[in-house]
Amino acid sequence: MPEVLRGNMENLLLKVAPKEEIDKKLEHVFETLFGQESPERIYFEEDDMAYIVDTGNDDVRTEGMSYGMMIALQLDKPKIFSRLWKWVKTYMTVPKGHENEGYFIWSCAPNGQANSDGPAPDGEEYFAAALLLAEKRWKIKEYGDEARAFLHAMVHKGENQDGYPMFEPENTYIKFVAHLHMTDPSYHLPHFYQLYARYGNPEDSAFFLRAEEEARKFWIKSANAKTGLTPEYADYEGKPYDIDGHWTFFSDAYRTVANIGLDWLWEHEEIGQSQIAVNIQKFFEPYLENDEEIPVFKIDGQPLRKEEQTAEGFPPLKVHHPIGLWSTLAQASLVTNEFDSALALKYLKYFWNLKLRRGKYRYYDNLLYFFALLALSRNYQKEWS
Repeated sequence: MPEVLRGNMENLLLKVAPKEEIDKKLEHVFETLFGQESPERIYFEEDDMAYIVDTGNDDVRTEGMSYGMMIALQLDKPKIFSRLWKWVKTYMTVPKGHENEGYFIWSCAPNGQANSDGPAPDGEEYFAAALLLAEKRWKIKEYGDEARAFLHAMVHKGENQDGYPMFEPENTYIKFVAHLHMTDPSYHLPHFYQLYARYGNPEDSAFFLRAEEEARKFWIKSANAKTGLTPEYADYEGKPYDIDGHWTFFSDAYRTVANIGLDWLWEHEEIGQSQIAVNIQKFFEPYLENDEEIPVFKIDGQPLRKEEQTAEGFPPLKVHHPIGLWSTLAQASLVTNEFDSALALKYLKYFWNLKLRRGKYRYYDNLLYFFALLALSRNYQKEWS
């Protein structure tokens, strides 16, 4: 382990830009993604509701809706929050009597028609955190009650043969989908489990405190010890798990180190996960200097070869979401600034000069960029005075 250089959690972007420019950039990014006149928006209002489109797949996902609610909460925009949540409840609620009752449909068409009858647990995780914090910030108890209702399902569903829990009862791991016994390292959010323990259902507080500890351990278990890379999907031992080719360091996996960064900012509980952030920034450091396309890597750091693709054309051989990748790597500077401030600064400078992605595939890249911008500027918070 590198020796910790204790630093306070300041606005790290002040190392590369004055506050006025940082605030201006936050406003610009918000207007680009959420402004109703913006040609590059991903947020669309209709009556008293609103939805966020995954522009690459032309659907509305619990992922994007919950991200949008978290952004609205952080920027103190209760009307946007309310519009998004109403759309979720109207169109994404799993019907009563279904084995997934209590959860939300992971993908709908922009007109509200369901594309599935199943949930994706990362959506529920973000919904719960956003609602519990909204209850605190805006003093709206209904939000907290709604979160507590589906948090109960996430832990206890299946105890009466009524479906499947999202958290594995034995090891507390969040599952990739409720009915499978495998996971996605980027779904492990210990900083959110701390909120669930504090503001969720009291009877599940001990479970979530254990889940918080186990999630950090799982990051270490699933990350390659040299590269810091984690797979998209993993078994409970942390080894890559192949469903439809999602076993490499690809799009979902970029979020893992961003989560390590936000957890560091909020909780600052060191069990060795800081080394993942240092390792992954060192691994990608050579790519800061050139503008070539980045290969898709296996977690051992070897570029994926065509003959290793396990689904037709998948995983791809080149990174699909470079802005998202660089944003999450920059968010790791929340950690690495305390161990190798020169390395952290390289990523902060690179991030500051990144431009939002334009066009069809802008959704995922720009949301990860926005989260990094909020976290690095100390605008991604769990408490407000």
